[in-house]
Parts: sequence; structure tokens; C-alpha cells
Amino acid sequence: MERIAFEAARLLFSESGAGWAVAALLGLACLHLYRENLRSLEARVSDTGATATALERASQTNAAVAAALESRTRVLEDLSRLVAEIARGVDRSDERAREKFDEILRLVAALRQPPR
Repeated sequence: MERIAFEAARLLFSESGAGWAVAALLGLACLHLYRENLRSLEARVSDTGATATALERASQTNAAVAAALESRTRVLEDLSRLVAEIARGVDRSDERAREKFDEILRLVAALRQPPR
């Protein structure tokens, strides 16, 4: 490691100070790259914030849709129960109607028979 440092120092002082110009330009290039890297990171943080906001809104929308679906499911269950009750009522009414119809037929048949 020391050997590399000594070699870098030797190159810096060689060529009558031209190494200092190279070092200064290299320093400016590093500073420029550092600033560009900071801008890039700021843009990524901003994009991440926008993505988080969009995900939060999507989550709220999904929660609202889930609540609406649950409400409609409850309504459909209630309607199914009501239809089942109506069907049972119709069956009972049909049974009663058949019983009354059979009773009427018996009475009509009894009226047609001659008395003994």
C-alpha cells in the first residue's frame, strides 16, 4: 500500500507539476460525479415516495371494493333466505290448495251420489 502511495506521489510531482493539473481535473470529475449521484438518489427517493402513495391509494381502493363485495354478499344471502322462505310458503299453499280441492271434489262426488 505504501508503495502505491509513493508511486502516486512521484507521478504527481513529475513532469514539472503537470500531475497537479491531472489531480485537480480528477478531483473536479469526482465532485461532479458525486453531485450527479446525489441528484440520482434524490430522484429515486422521490419516485419511491410516489410509489408508496400510489400503493396506499390502491390499498384504500381495494379495501373499499372488498367492503362493497361483502355488503353485496350479505344482500345476496338475505335474498336467498327470502326466496327459500317464499318457496316454502308456496309449497305449503299448494298443499293446502290441493287439500281443499280434494275436499271440494269429495263433496261434489258426495252430492252426485244418490242418497241410499
